[in-house]
Amino acid sequence: MKTCLQIIIIAFVATCAVPSFPPPSQSQARALVFSKTAGFRHDSIPDGVGAIRQLGQQNNFDVDATEDASLFTDSNLSRYQTVIFLNTTGDALDSEQQAAFERYIRKGGGFVGVHSATDTEYDWAWYGGLVGAYFQGHPAIQSARVAIEDGSHPSTSALPAEWRRADEWYNFRSNPRGRVKVLATLDETTYNGGTMGADHPIAWCQLYDGGRSWYTAGGHTRESYAEPLFRQHLLGGIQFTAKIKDGACSALAAASAASFRTSAVARESIASIFGSALATEIQAAAAIPLPTTLANTSVRVRDGSGNESLAPLFFVSPAQINLLIPAGSANGASVFTVIKSDSTAPSGVTQIAPVAPGLFSANANGEGVAVGVALRVKSNGSSSYEPIAQFDASLNSLVSAPIDLGPPTDEVYLVLFGTGLRFRSGAATLKIGQVDAPVLFAGAQGDFAGLDQLNARLPRNLAGRGELDLELVVDGVAANTTRVNIK
Repeated sequence: MKTCLQIIIIAFVATCAVPSFPPPSQSQARALVFSKTAGFRHDSIPDGVGAIRQLGQQNNFDVDATEDASLFTDSNLSRYQTVIFLNTTGDALDSEQQAAFERYIRKGGGFVGVHSATDTEYDWAWYGGLVGAYFQGHPAIQSARVAIEDGSHPSTSALPAEWRRADEWYNFRSNPRGRVKVLATLDETTYNGGTMGADHPIAWCQLYDGGRSWYTAGGHTRESYAEPLFRQHLLGGIQFTAKIKDGACSALAAASAASFRTSAVARESIASIFGSALATEIQAAAAIPLPTTLANTSVRVRDGSGNESLAPLFFVSPAQINLLIPAGSANGASVFTVIKSDSTAPSGVTQIAPVAPGLFSANANGEGVAVGVALRVKSNGSSSYEPIAQFDASLNSLVSAPIDLGPPTDEVYLVLFGTGLRFRSGAATLKIGQVDAPVLFAGAQGDFAGLDQLNARLPRNLAGRGELDLELVVDGVAANTTRVNIK
């Protein structure tokens, strides 16, 4: 049975007197506009700085502007909630300044990239991941149609679904979709010179190395910064990265590896991360204790109390990572960052909860026949394990194997395997076909990291009922529904 389990694991206000006039409102954030150029210099930079200053005055955030890279130090960057790379070009920061900026983002800082921010720092892979893509080329300035893909984000909520405007439209070296959350795309049939085809992202956001990143390819022309809609677009990006407003921007998803639910995971549970280009190869852990690096890929978890640790890994691949939520992780909103061999570090968010029960399914999809065995105990004290799943070649999948309750003298127990329930504080209840099945044990399985086990007695009045739903509830939280077959 251990061999089967290994396959499963590998395959997450006090009132006071007020004066007669209102006091000045407190600034919500401070933004640093950085516009150093080591290559082409846009004549719209002063317009951009002026527009961002006005947006700050109108929307209650402070703005500083500089082209002095020496200000990229830990102490100075800590004063800002977001840093705006406004039409930067070339190698803008030296190695020490780059390291300080990486630490700033890792501590939860924000980044806004405008237009030629993608024509910046080509030899700094971490930055390439932060900004999302690198500039390839562009045609002449012309009008084009921008299609809003996500109108709920602060940077796109004020925009029409089809936004026609003139700018210098960038082509990129690679399509960032899959690594970022695309907010808007460019319709190449509405202008000349597009080279990316039917899917041409032009604005996006992401969670990156513990911070927030937003990019727009607009903003080449001086006129852009006088456009009300473009200013709203830019404002929303600043507010998102400065954490004044929220938006769904994770390109990565974390879920229970059993239920595949993304609402929460529990500490010491088995979780999965889904995304794109997460690792360069497929590799599974070959020994215990579990490693924290596989195929030059690691996952850093920052819990609700700000504590950081590397997660033990079961398995990595380009599209999925299976990991163990670190022991001792505090409950609450947490950030997970995939540290990749190319130095980039995409992030996602998840909730760590006391329990997040999930039952493994035989076909590894969170539904269908459950993973487990039936334990039969005869009147003479002898016992045997029997399968509850069998392979159906015609369906090319595992289906339920009927459980025979046998004569009245037999006691038959259902042994199920899951994750996310070991730290329950109260009851675990199981219904099989709406019939209560007494739970005798619900806790850590003991032999495998993160694996939990539930033992329940099968009531004899289930005999002959056939395929039935398993409904597990732990501390009031329902697990995913799986099935068994009672003969």
